[in-house]
Amino acid sequence: MARLRLLGLWVVVIGVSGCQSWQIGNVESLPPTASLPATSKPGIVELRYYDDIPGRRVTDLLESPKFPDNPDEIVELTSLEVAPYRGDNYGALVRGYIIAPVSGDYTLFVSGDDETQLWLSTDGTKENLSLIAAVTGYTSGQQYTKYSSQTSPIQPLSQGKRYYFEIRFKEATGGDHFSVAWQGPGIIQQVIGSDYIYSLGKPPSNDNLTTAEAYSLGYRVGFLDSAEALTFNPEFPPQDADQDGIYDNWEVVHGLDPTSPADALSDPDNDLIVAADEFLIGTAENNPDTDGDGIPDGMEYAAGLDPLDPGDASEDLDGDNFTNLEEYLAGTAMDDPNSIPEAQLVYSAGFVGQYFTGTNFDQFVAARQEPTLDFDWRYGRPMTSMPEDTFSIRWSGEFTAPHDNGTRMYRFTLRTDDGNRLYLNRDLAINDWSDHGPANFNHTAIFQPGESVPVTVEYYEDRGGAVAQLSITDLSTGEAVSVEGTVRAPNLEYSHSLDSDVDGIPDTWELKHGLNPWSNDASQAFNTDGVSNLEAYNNGLHPWTLEPITTDGTSEITAPESSEPELPAVGTANLSWTAPGTRLDGTSILLSEIDYYEVRYGQDPESLTEIQRIDGAETTYEFDNLSPGTWYFTIRVVDTDGLESPPSEIVSHEVGK
Repeated sequence: MARLRLLGLWVVVIGVSGCQSWQIGNVESLPPTASLPATSKPGIVELRYYDDIPGRRVTDLLESPKFPDNPDEIVELTSLEVAPYRGDNYGALVRGYIIAPVSGDYTLFVSGDDETQLWLSTDGTKENLSLIAAVTGYTSGQQYTKYSSQTSPIQPLSQGKRYYFEIRFKEATGGDHFSVAWQGPGIIQQVIGSDYIYSLGKPPSNDNLTTAEAYSLGYRVGFLDSAEALTFNPEFPPQDADQDGIYDNWEVVHGLDPTSPADALSDPDNDLIVAADEFLIGTAENNPDTDGDGIPDGMEYAAGLDPLDPGDASEDLDGDNFTNLEEYLAGTAMDDPNSIPEAQLVYSAGFVGQYFTGTNFDQFVAARQEPTLDFDWRYGRPMTSMPEDTFSIRWSGEFTAPHDNGTRMYRFTLRTDDGNRLYLNRDLAINDWSDHGPANFNHTAIFQPGESVPVTVEYYEDRGGAVAQLSITDLSTGEAVSVEGTVRAPNLEYSHSLDSDVDGIPDTWELKHGLNPWSNDASQAFNTDGVSNLEAYNNGLHPWTLEPITTDGTSEITAPESSEPELPAVGTANLSWTAPGTRLDGTSILLSEIDYYEVRYGQDPESLTEIQRIDGAETTYEFDNLSPGTWYFTIRVVDTDGLESPPSEIVSHEVGK
């Protein structure tokens, strides 16, 4: 039995029918940030804006790749309130510390338009952060009584102690603003102002350094002065005129201003580590890859590697048989064994030929690799499963100009009996879709050195003789160019995710199953049931016959003669859970306060497009009419005030096993 910790609610998943159980992880487990906190300053907090993010939910902001370390704009606030009308479709994050003027019990309030959340820690660390108040819809400015969720439970705060907080905000369209107020001993309800806020980070004082920390700081100062041939200053703590936590000489050496504390949060070399952190870690501010191992400093730090050790690039942090450098270059996670680089796309010389009955690609028969396009079948047939007459073929490949410098003109010559078309770079270059005896058709094109373009040859045979040939001539030399040496196509024995026409279907799958990899044909249907090519691909069905695909082999596959192929069987999945009794802040939640549960599911974990709402009084639900294969599910809870939890981790279930 797996427990899901959701925002404010506890939910327990019992299981689903079938041979595979659901395994749920910690939904609050997040990867480390790419940088350390900067030095804290009184009277201000940092506000980060993230633009061009649609939606009104905070989860839309949290799911953006920009969040939290790649904002579009950073500004400073002197109170916990922002003015309206900045714009539409953006998110915001405020982080810092609140310090109470006297010890006692405080109540905090939040207003906003649209969804706004106030998170507060029980101390100065992020680890003890929890949601204490939220606007689930929208309010007017400084309106704190529209929703019960806007008012926090009583917060006992100690005088002078730092309490870490976050404001998470999401704007869709229309009005936009947010504010945080409090009331407590001697304080009537008011927006929290500059006297009680500090920016994120540690105070600039070195008084509390441990012996090891002091030794490390002194060593880095001494090393820098020695390396730069500067006069060593034995004063401790080291000179820091702007009190930003960075040694003055280090700022000068790395092009920063030792009189300006603002540049401590800058990142001139764009390695995802701000200047204050580079000084602490020992990396160079003007070099994004201090150890020169091919992995930026910030990426190494985030993954738990040493940005000062070039040797760890060749190590394998997660034990998945790919080096850390290979994972970085491929864009996969260095610390996740389930995130691995995709194998290189394997090519074969020449074309992939797709064979059809009928003179207009009427019924797909087979696909095969063909090094050259030089066929004279006379009155015969291209293969045993094809007729002698009334057939059509599409050859797909990629031509690369073989010359090394300058521009050159190449002539493409089709010799066919009967009709033909030639596409270069997806543009129609030759078009003679008519019956005729053997005849030549030419097209010339200019290429840069090594330039590559998609090449498609389409052909049909009506009656009589059958000829289909392609030759390429370098007009600067008059010599024939080897088709086998200059044209390549994906090898059908190896699957790959490359999708040249961006139609949601990989090239190799399209080539193997009679589709065009250079043209978006996802919405077309080549079967009598009207099932689109994309639907067939997503459900593991042959797009022409709707037969389940059971092999990735490249042998000739003749379409079944049955005109009414069977559709696959469907299955069910049963979901059970127990209703939550408390919120994350410890307060009780009654069954009557649960409005509904929302389950999102589908067969692509990156796109759970199916949604099922389940009444709050229910604790079970059966999903039926599920096609065979792996289905993915996630669940969230919505209470009667509109407060909803974040989704659980995605879990999977095999249907039909």
